[in-house]
Amino acid sequence: MIDLRNVGKVYDGANRVVALDGINLHVAAGSICGIIGLSGAGKSTLIRCINMLERPTSGQVLVDGKDFTVMSESELRAERKHIGMIFQHFNLLSSRTVYENIAFPLELAGIPKAERERRIAPILDLVGLTDRRDNYPAQLSGGQKQRVGIARALVAEPKVLLCDEATSALDPQTTKSILELLRDINRRLGLTIVLITHEMEVIKEICDCVAVIEDGRLIEQGSTVDVFTKPQTATTREFVGSVLASDLPEALSHLNVQPAPQGPSDILLRLSFIGDVTDEPLLSTLIRKFDIEVSILYANVDDIQNTSFGRLIVLLNGRDGGLQDALRWLESCPIESEVIGYVPRAH
Repeated sequence: MIDLRNVGKVYDGANRVVALDGINLHVAAGSICGIIGLSGAGKSTLIRCINMLERPTSGQVLVDGKDFTVMSESELRAERKHIGMIFQHFNLLSSRTVYENIAFPLELAGIPKAERERRIAPILDLVGLTDRRDNYPAQLSGGQKQRVGIARALVAEPKVLLCDEATSALDPQTTKSILELLRDINRRLGLTIVLITHEMEVIKEICDCVAVIEDGRLIEQGSTVDVFTKPQTATTREFVGSVLASDLPEALSHLNVQPAPQGPSDILLRLSFIGDVTDEPLLSTLIRKFDIEVSILYANVDDIQNTSFGRLIVLLNGRDGGLQDALRWLESCPIESEVIGYVPRAH
């Protein structure tokens, strides 16, 4: 549905700024793609290049097979009707009711009144605002205002919905309800959604795929499950760590963990499981097969896009030969195993 091919954006001036540098990104039709990065990374520039509110300096932007970079302004205006956009700060007209705010883009497009009503009524129901249609923005909560913004974007019956930090101004509970609404819209209408954020929790909640942007470059991309469970860059690992803690839990800080064995030591090990492999009796097999003791110190299971991702921190105790055989056997299993360190045995 959306293809960015070697897209670059440079702002010339006294201080030349390379906002985007060779971006290549594919967003499949009907998917929700999250773009994450720190402030100033280039996220907003990237999303504005998709609908050509910012013209790239180089590269191609293709939406539904059409190359936007070769279109005239009049052609772009026609194509933008198929792309909805919602913003962090709602951008509602305070003098207009909920219904009138949603109707505004249809009025500008010259859509007759009867057709406006036909389109707006079901969308009000979809976003849960039927009973608020005659209220003004000042009478609405932040979440309700964002629902108006979403309804206004949907009323033109777009194929693509762009979300620019759509939940950043909302509290956590309201954020969750808006994300659930976006997922519901995606499923019911088959919309392709591109969502930019600086919060990995938002990505984890609803995105099918994720792209990580840093200093104008796309440094990592893939399915949400792959990026969360096997982050490849330091920046991505930091983002993932904000949601799925990878450091040794505070409750285990009393352990005298050493980077290398210092005399007889137990092995402190992190095991990571993805999907159905979490049902395998790996620990009992370790105990039976290698005659070692296994102590579970920490366990956690997360759900990422309906895929379970579990992590265990265990302490292995036994003969050195048995411990090394156990580590080699784990390397052959469909799990990730990482030696965190060594805990000296009490004398």
